Amino acid sequence: MFAVIAVVSLLISGCGSESPAPQKLTESEIVVTQEQSPELRSKTKTSRKSTTESKTITEETVDNKNLHRKASPSEGDTEKIVKTVYRPSDQRPVHNNQRLALLGIHLYESPRLKLYTDIDPEVAAKLPPVIDQAYLALEDYFGSLPPDREGTEFQVTGYIMQNRELFKEAGVILDSLPRIVNGRHQGAQFWMDYQTENYYLRHLMLHEYTHCFSMIMENIGAPVWYLEGIAESMATHSIDQNGKITLNVMPHNKEDFAGLGRISLIEQAVLTSPPKHMLEVMQFGPADYVGNNESYAWSWALTQFFDKHPRYAKPFRELSRHMQGRAFSQKIQQLIKDDFTKINDAWLLFAKNLQPGYDFERAAISFRTGQQLDQANSFAVAKIASDRGWQSSGIRVKKGDTYELIAKGMFSLAEKPKPWMSTADGISFRYFKGQPLGRLIMLIRPDSVSGISDRLSILEEYPLGASATWMAPVSGTIYFRLNDAWNELGDNEGSVSVTVTRK
Repeated sequence: MFAVIAVVSLLISGCGSESPAPQKLTESEIVVTQEQSPELRSKTKTSRKSTTESKTITEETVDNKNLHRKASPSEGDTEKIVKTVYRPSDQRPVHNNQRLALLGIHLYESPRLKLYTDIDPEVAAKLPPVIDQAYLALEDYFGSLPPDREGTEFQVTGYIMQNRELFKEAGVILDSLPRIVNGRHQGAQFWMDYQTENYYLRHLMLHEYTHCFSMIMENIGAPVWYLEGIAESMATHSIDQNGKITLNVMPHNKEDFAGLGRISLIEQAVLTSPPKHMLEVMQFGPADYVGNNESYAWSWALTQFFDKHPRYAKPFRELSRHMQGRAFSQKIQQLIKDDFTKINDAWLLFAKNLQPGYDFERAAISFRTGQQLDQANSFAVAKIASDRGWQSSGIRVKKGDTYELIAKGMFSLAEKPKPWMSTADGISFRYFKGQPLGRLIMLIRPDSVSGISDRLSILEEYPLGASATWMAPVSGTIYFRLNDAWNELGDNEGSVSVTVTRK
């Protein structure tokens, strides 16, 4: 059994990004509003600053006569303590733009980004409008930022460097900044190297900008796997023919996401070893990301698993509104503690089968414990749909017992150019992962009392076809699917009836 509590104990910020330093107490104030009887108003009347432009949070209700004594029902006088929250003041440096231009570093500015760069002007000019669109999507996902005390609009200064020496000479790379590998952020500034692929140039810029936006407040308590995973997720984007940008998309091919390679890294990793357990990814520290793209890939994959899963997406997205203090730890613990084994099993299957265009909705697995066939020649029947991923048979098998399977029925695997009709044996003119398309495949989800080594047996697949006799290698519930690519389930239609008999 896994130690779930370890997940929430590692609240480490940073890696390619820096956790913001705690802000001074002057960055927020407490405003007290009172509801009092007439005779008390004259004694406690005070002037208060208007907070119409700031976020307010009601923290507690206390007695207005004595803040340390509970009021009796007859007193009925209360005052509400309201915390007015401000984001940190804008402390970005003001540069001599003419001097920088003489060095070959030019400014391109929009409402949400002030970009200094030495790259091709035609390429550079297109980047600030990307950020302006992205800002709206970030607000939608993380929530609106509170105002600063000066009432200025939130803007980030970014430096995209083709010749890093120019920027060192200009003095715009902070001495306090940790080593820049590909990108780095601090407060409302980021630094990154120029990328030759246009997609990845935008991606890395969006990644760093997401850090600036989501980590601008004080006391960020979200762990590093989330901070990097959500920045990678928001940066993964598409652009339509009208120039509209959509963030947080699942790459549907490799050509339109040139330079990214996150899915390829996962695909290569699981060819030689099992996927990383959920806790392994959640325990990544800042050092794991230095020059290691695979760590970014795993963090992105775990974030995508939660963010796109039909069952976990809603509570997971709520985490983005609880990134300060211990709130994130409490929320993530609530999300996983009761269903940790189910979630980790679903994650392992997702990571093993991840591919471009992965269909989260149809591939989502619903775990349902099966009933055991207690007597010889007893049997049970399961209906397996062709347009879904793994499906519980409702049948439990016992390690060492022998079973017979017979699958009947026809289904189609495509609509265009014409339907490909298949039985549970599959069609021989097209294969997916070494097996005929449409072939009936089985896995066994081991009983919950199993150890870690047995739990990994859920990753073992058994291509059985329309008929087979086999001995159960482990006790657990059997699951079936009709073999097809995980991005092509939507055009399948029909099902098979599978009868399992204990011999």
